[in-house]
Amino acid sequence: MKIAIFTDNFRKDMGGGTKVILDLAQGLKEMGHEVLIVTGQSVDDSARNFNVLRLPSIRCPLYDNAEVILPCLELIRVLKEFDPHLIHYHEPFTAGMIALVVSKYLKKKVVGTIHIDPLHLSQYTFKVDNGSVAKMLVGFMSRQSDAMVFVSQYQKQTYYPFLKKNGDYAVIYPGIPDCFFFKETPVFGKRVITVSRLASEKNLEFAFKVMAVVQKKTNVDYYVVGDGPKRKKLENYARALGLKVSFLGNVEREKLPKLYSSSSVFFLPSKTETFGLVFAEAMACGLPVVALNEGSAPEVVGHGGIICNEKVEEVAGAIVSLLNKKSFWMEKSDKAKSRASQFKKNRFIEEHIEFYRKIL
Repeated sequence: MKIAIFTDNFRKDMGGGTKVILDLAQGLKEMGHEVLIVTGQSVDDSARNFNVLRLPSIRCPLYDNAEVILPCLELIRVLKEFDPHLIHYHEPFTAGMIALVVSKYLKKKVVGTIHIDPLHLSQYTFKVDNGSVAKMLVGFMSRQSDAMVFVSQYQKQTYYPFLKKNGDYAVIYPGIPDCFFFKETPVFGKRVITVSRLASEKNLEFAFKVMAVVQKKTNVDYYVVGDGPKRKKLENYARALGLKVSFLGNVEREKLPKLYSSSSVFFLPSKTETFGLVFAEAMACGLPVVALNEGSAPEVVGHGGIICNEKVEEVAGAIVSLLNKKSFWMEKSDKAKSRASQFKKNRFIEEHIEFYRKIL
């Protein structure tokens, strides 16, 4: 098959959604399908081995480093020459809108994948809309598309009241590259790790409050992997709390398995994850996860960790119980690996191919 993938951003530094797109494109190519990436001007080495059409684009002032693409006549010429069987857009922004227009002009089937949580969008744009704008936008896209993919049941249910009735909707969990299914057992000890974009929607101030309490109860090292617009504020906040934390900055994804496996507990209290790749990555390495009973976390983590209410003492107690009770930690580590086995990359690619064939 020939698949044209539309995305405003095709870079590794833009969070979990773009990593899913990269994994999908690479997996399709590895299985012998032809892929054309239609994206903005700023690409990184992720695009090196792909057929990429870079459209004019502008920076989005509302979201750090993000781009939105703009239409141009070259797009029609390239698409006619590529002659895709199907067009697959990611997110309901300009890439999605342009994909819808050209799919109708070229009479091609079009599928959309939605990665965002509606409340996530609200934090950057319409701060008082309670997610309604995103829900209505996705509803509009559903009425113009042949089918839509959601990355969790939680996400599908969130948008479902706004979608076209009797539409073709699939839930396809993202896949984790094989490098995360690490053979080495993680370390039972005193290291907690958070891997996250350092941004408002990740609820990291709450994470720091929790870890400050944990450090008062037991001797523990805390590492934060990632970067983002809130790093300086978070560094200052950690100092104000007296929290001992090491900021490691961005780390290449291929190097994350060793970081996970040298840790004891993964902790992220984000409330707007529609899947949460880092949950699955950590569990694949055998790391028990502590997360909140919000978003997709309960669905993804399952028995591979501890799901808590957003209460500092409750979450701190869950982390301390994993750090201090080896038998409990080993039980959760085994369950984490078992849970993560459902999120392998091959399954993710095969389900997409099966879905494409169904639509075609």
